[in-house]
Amino acid sequence: MLAVAISTAGRIGLDYAGATLPYATFYPAVVFAALLGGIPAAIFAAWLSATVVLVGFTDRPDHAEAINLVGFLSTAALIIWLGHLCRGALMELKRSEHARELLLGELRHRVNNQLALFQAIVRSSLSGEDRAKGEAIALRLDAVARANSLAWSDHRLMTLRMLLDVELQPYRASGAVTVDGPDMPLGPEAVRNLALVFHELATNAVKYGALRGQGGRLEIQIAQEGGRGSVAWRELGPHPIEPPGKEGFGTRMIRASLAAIGGSIEQDYRDEGLVCRIRFDAAM
Repeated sequence: MLAVAISTAGRIGLDYAGATLPYATFYPAVVFAALLGGIPAAIFAAWLSATVVLVGFTDRPDHAEAINLVGFLSTAALIIWLGHLCRGALMELKRSEHARELLLGELRHRVNNQLALFQAIVRSSLSGEDRAKGEAIALRLDAVARANSLAWSDHRLMTLRMLLDVELQPYRASGAVTVDGPDMPLGPEAVRNLALVFHELATNAVKYGALRGQGGRLEIQIAQEGGRGSVAWRELGPHPIEPPGKEGFGTRMIRASLAAIGGSIEQDYRDEGLVCRIRFDAAM
């Protein structure tokens, strides 16, 4: 009804302007009715539009008016059919989107449950001297779970700062961690792999580096180099550190995680702490 009323007002305006387009302003009413209300609403809009034109704007129907009416009704029928097809496609797309969201929710739930089960198995299976190794593995699995939750959350856009906030939240409250530079969006693979990288670096900083004890700082600088992301990780500790004698599992995991997203890492062990340059493809 509202669409037809607006179309009628448009037709009045055309009459004042001297135009001779009897049904031109009523086509949008049929389109909107077909898309929003379906076939019954569209048929009603077409019938009401024709009635308004014949009763309100036609003094003495003649052959020309009959041709205009037939043309309008024929075109309206085509519009109604196309509108019905479009409306059905939109409704099917909405149903498919709802089904996809349900499937992703179920998948997210199952994956997180599996990771929690793996953590429990690792913690319960290793004891004695191996308990520390089991705890480290469980914490890495926890980092993967957090990354999955972030990548599959309701946020449509995941960014590097969001990921750093999640991984470094326990250490930022004291003011020992600063993050500067422009933010950048991350793809799902980048989120999951970078979560492992930052978790490993933060864990090492707490155990051996600048975040061990009081007085240390961690400075993170974000940059974009062309289409790639770059992170400068700089630890400033009150005590000197020594580079590891050999490459351990954590370092190998960092390199493998970055390689999976087209990235690399350069590590420099200085007297004041570790300095890293991390490069990666943020869109993956």
